[in-house]
Amino acid sequence: MRRYRYRTTVLTGRWRDSFAAAVGDAARARQIIFDADNKSDFRWIVPGSIEERDEAPAQDRRKG
Repeated sequence: MRRYRYRTTVLTGRWRDSFAAAVGDAARARQIIFDADNKSDFRWIVPGSIEERDEAPAQDRRKG
């Protein structure tokens, strides 16, 4: 399962299940602003990115 979060030089968000949720967190934290013409485009107010990682389901992580 892929997980996403925003990371800037100032803040790091929580891991989320979708890219859109991570972008929403960044917007609520005022780390990005949306393009006035197209709500799907945004720009970072401070340097940042949306990080992505693959995470195994909980039962797979316990096996070792």
